[in-house]
Amino acid sequence: MDTGLAAKTIFITGGSKGIGKAAALAFGKEPGARVAISYFQDKQGADAIVETIRAAGGEAMAVYLSLGDRDSIQQAVDQIIQQWKSIDVLVNNAVQWGPKEYRGKSFEEIPLTVWEELITTNLFGAVRLTQLVVPFMRERNWGRIVNVSSDLAFDSMRGSGAYSTLKSSLIGFTANLVEEYSQYEILTNTVLPSWTQTERALTVFPAKVHELSKAAFPTKRVTQPEDVANTILFLCSAANGHVNGETIRVTGKVSLPFMSYMFRQALQ
Repeated sequence: MDTGLAAKTIFITGGSKGIGKAAALAFGKEPGARVAISYFQDKQGADAIVETIRAAGGEAMAVYLSLGDRDSIQQAVDQIIQQWKSIDVLVNNAVQWGPKEYRGKSFEEIPLTVWEELITTNLFGAVRLTQLVVPFMRERNWGRIVNVSSDLAFDSMRGSGAYSTLKSSLIGFTANLVEEYSQYEILTNTVLPSWTQTERALTVFPAKVHELSKAAFPTKRVTQPEDVANTILFLCSAANGHVNGETIRVTGKVSLPFMSYMFRQALQ
């Protein structure tokens, strides 16, 4: 597949771990692609990914990004533009989780401040970043944007009200970008992962949970970060000429609420 990503700059937010890391490594293998990733806390992890891409002959850089800080968003974009003069592909992948003490709580137990924090960082952060990046795509009459949502945008569960709300909002955000920027050959899509076996998941959940999760998938194989990353890579490439405004599930036909129920049963 000719991705047409040579001399293109790709910016992946939240690229130091999980799906973002897998996406960075996938793009980094494309000849001539220039990969910028952002990190919030894990600078060491981000630097390691950059070194991996460079060691294989690719171009890469890491920038600090706090989605809740407008100045930080501007500075991250400025650093990339200073280095490579453009941003051609944007993957809005970064997510900041709410306080642990409210996870699994009921709607009435979660204060409005938690909603405000999650929506400001995760939704408004992606909106602000996209506002800064789109002009460079429009100027070149080419661009690709992928907003990484979650299957919780459609199938919520206890304690995920704010998260589900902001993730579903990304779908509407995608629709708006399609309406305004398709004429400039800027294609925008939303990707919805479900239960994915990231490094974090392997660390947090016991072995029993991972064995149970395998059985839940029709393929008997848990979704890997690379499965989501490869979908993102296609959507952002020149090989994609007409997939635009779509909401694409990469779930292996298993939803997060279902997996949550299964895990609760397993851990009782």
